[in-house]
Amino acid sequence: MTPAAQPPTLLIAGTAGAEPGRLARALCGGGWAGSIVVIGAPADIGRLAVRPNRALLALDMSMPADEEEDRLLEAFAAAGLPTALVACCVDAFPAWPRTLAASRRRLDPDRRLAVFATAAALADEPDVASGIPELAAWCAAGPDPTSVPTVPTQPPTVSGRPTGSATAIVRADRLAGLRAGIVAARAEAASSTRAALAEVHRHASTAGAADTFTEWLPAVLDGVEQRSRALFLQRLAQVRAAALCGLGTVGQLPSPDSTAGGDPPMPPPRRRAGPEDLMVLLVGASMGFGIGRMIVAPSLAWAGFGAAGTVLSIITGLLLALWVVSARREASVRAGVDRWAVESIAHRRAAVEHWIGVHAGASEAHVSREIWNRTRPSRVGEK
Repeated sequence: MTPAAQPPTLLIAGTAGAEPGRLARALCGGGWAGSIVVIGAPADIGRLAVRPNRALLALDMSMPADEEEDRLLEAFAAAGLPTALVACCVDAFPAWPRTLAASRRRLDPDRRLAVFATAAALADEPDVASGIPELAAWCAAGPDPTSVPTVPTQPPTVSGRPTGSATAIVRADRLAGLRAGIVAARAEAASSTRAALAEVHRHASTAGAADTFTEWLPAVLDGVEQRSRALFLQRLAQVRAAALCGLGTVGQLPSPDSTAGGDPPMPPPRRRAGPEDLMVLLVGASMGFGIGRMIVAPSLAWAGFGAAGTVLSIITGLLLALWVVSARREASVRAGVDRWAVESIAHRRAAVEHWIGVHAGASEAHVSREIWNRTRPSRVGEK
């Protein structure tokens, strides 16, 4: 009994920026009926359980091919696999024809290999030329010995510059753009925070007399802080997306620590009685009794109240003393609330700027590490 024929196997390899996995999914939905194996290192070819029939070298259109693609193509040539060069994500890079031409001059100077331009993101769109159906048809065609690559001749170095200089230049450009973008995002968030807190300070001068002021101010400051953080995180995500454009799928940044903002908010002031209040009480009582004896008592004596006038003068003096003490206490409380409001606004501004600075530094380190890991040559040789 004749065993059933094995389905054809397609091998796809490329750097992370070319998104070979995304190309494989688009081919599965674009007419390819066989199996697909995606690898990231030349050494993986020798570990495959089934020998592939054809191979695709996915090219990152954000930069010309370099040592990574050389090593992968050498592995295809050593295995004798018919190979095609596939420019990936051409919809995201308007200058892809120039990049593809530079890559082909390096990888296929004799122009023996098939070349395709694809846009996997547009594979499911109707009436849009994504290049996926044409690539799937080439993969399903019969073997073509003329499409087996040869080991490319390495281009000579220029002025002693190593062959990976293109990658180093692109990496340096991305890192410089990342730093400039983070600085701009930090300045924008800090400026927005200062403007919002200045507006709060202007309103606090008129709202300080309200009974609910100590509850209103923290709520408003919390809103300003949340908006400032959200604005900074949004701008940071835009900067990261631009810095990693063409280097693979951009995920989410690590969630920032919401408590990394310095000390906790300042509590509202609590008025406590002290020696000053006792002194004010004594001064108020002396002034009240003095006014009672000098003004109220003679008037009542002239009216014939006698002893009752003395009692009324004492009561009048006591009332005046209470009024003086309450007015002084209210002024002291208002001054304390105003001082607390100014200190709270300054404290919150410092906390927000501290959080922005800490998160900006952590994000720059994280994204810089991503750029380095996605552009370093060793990423296709490590296994």
